[in-house]
Amino acid sequence: MNAQISGLNPERIVLPGGLRVLFLPIADARSATVGVWVAAGSRHESENERGVSHFIEHMLFKGTARRSARDISEEMDLLGGGLNAFTARENTHYYAHTLAENAEKAMDILCDMLTAPRLDAGDIVLERGVILDEIAMYEDCGDEVAADAMFAAVWPSSQMGSPICGTPETVSSLCREDMVDYMRRHYTPERMVAVVAGGFDRNAMLELLSATLDAIPRGKGMPVADVPEFVPAVVLTKKEFEQTSLIVAMPGYPRGDSRRYAMSVLNYITGGGASSRLFQRLREELGLAYSVYSSNYPGIEAGIFTISASFSADRQEQVLHEIDAVLDDITRNITGDEFERARAQVKASIIIGMETVSSKAGHIGQMELFEQRQREPSEILAALDALTLSEVNALANELFNAPRAVSVAGDIKSQEFYAPFCHTLCD
Repeated sequence: MNAQISGLNPERIVLPGGLRVLFLPIADARSATVGVWVAAGSRHESENERGVSHFIEHMLFKGTARRSARDISEEMDLLGGGLNAFTARENTHYYAHTLAENAEKAMDILCDMLTAPRLDAGDIVLERGVILDEIAMYEDCGDEVAADAMFAAVWPSSQMGSPICGTPETVSSLCREDMVDYMRRHYTPERMVAVVAGGFDRNAMLELLSATLDAIPRGKGMPVADVPEFVPAVVLTKKEFEQTSLIVAMPGYPRGDSRRYAMSVLNYITGGGASSRLFQRLREELGLAYSVYSSNYPGIEAGIFTISASFSADRQEQVLHEIDAVLDDITRNITGDEFERARAQVKASIIIGMETVSSKAGHIGQMELFEQRQREPSEILAALDALTLSEVNALANELFNAPRAVSVAGDIKSQEFYAPFCHTLCD
């Protein structure tokens, strides 16, 4: 594959208060993406605060000292743009896409939300109901139930295992003072990365960020991440779902690990695409599961690799046997052609994924927040080119022979039913 990606070499500025700013001007860009990454997610919450990061994300859209919630929406519409956010285990990301001439105005809205949220008591009551409905929606989804139970089981001593949305009990108890205190401790300039990509006025943007986000009182620095130990487990959640959802989990690797490129290729071979082993065997050849795939989550100081499947409850034994057989075969037999196909797909996804202004902004912001450096696309592609089949084989043997966990949600069987699988899946 000879496709090239233009370099992503943003200008990096650290302002006096600690705010990191990344500017990525893109020639002839008629649009812009502005965003703020905050090192505050469910991992940083205490047990009583579970869900507060996600709750705050919702509340910042409910209005500021200068703008009502309607004002925020209408202003973004007038700018010809879109405003959004998401909360994850290790960060919260606020961002907007707009026309290049409106980049500064869009960033002004974001900065206003982050520095002067109204956090009105009445709005909190209303939004609490929305979030409780969101939690209830997830509780009606087998994949979500199995995933939350799995994370809690394998990382029981770390907040990495806690649900991002919190629980009905914790969300019901959170109040304005909890949010103000959490933001005071975590929404501080040295824990933020402001990103502007596309077409924009650099000097005007820098002046705005200096007067707003960098003026927030400095905190205690970037959080020190714990190192959660992976605990093999079998966790069963009985629910009346149409299908049973299964997750098989094993210890993965943290962000920045040298095996990350081999992991990307192995993930594609295992269950990352339509030609993957799991999809071909369980879906195409045997028709055992409508949905089956693998995924890799690399966190700070810890990671996890999972295989997920949804199927009729009476097929559980077959599905578990087939997953185990597929993983065993991968450890013994990854072909050269299979390796080349997977590597080509991973490279293509990187190239295609860097086509837009927003994807470039997301890439550089995430790299700065989590790794404090930039990995150029050319560096990633060169590393994939240098990757060998023997490295992927070695990773497969290490990963798939490690202790595992199983989470099942739906029409579960008895503990005795899963006992025969504990030796192979949860040794």
